[in-house]
Amino acid sequence: MTNGHTVIYSVLGVFLLAFASLTSTGCSTEPKRVEADFGNSVHQMVQASTYNPEAAASTESLPVYGMDGKRAMNSLDAMKTDTERRIEDFNDILDFAEIGN
Repeated sequence: MTNGHTVIYSVLGVFLLAFASLTSTGCSTEPKRVEADFGNSVHQMVQASTYNPEAAASTESLPVYGMDGKRAMNSLDAMKTDTERRIEDFNDILDFAEIGN
């Protein structure tokens, strides 16, 4: 019986040692290719999506040009309609909650 337990403990010890060595390799400290390049893709995307990079350095606050009046009114009307619909939906939720009480 004692000899059988010794074999089981030695096999268990080998498995634990193998498991510990395999899991510790996942914690290596040298940077991988992705970690070495971390953040550069976001920086490049922001640079590419900036229409005028020099505009951020300007201290003047100039008005925005380029939207005609019809388009601006359509945007405002859509925003107002959406807000009114959200308020109506919220009121419907409140009415439903009062019915449940």
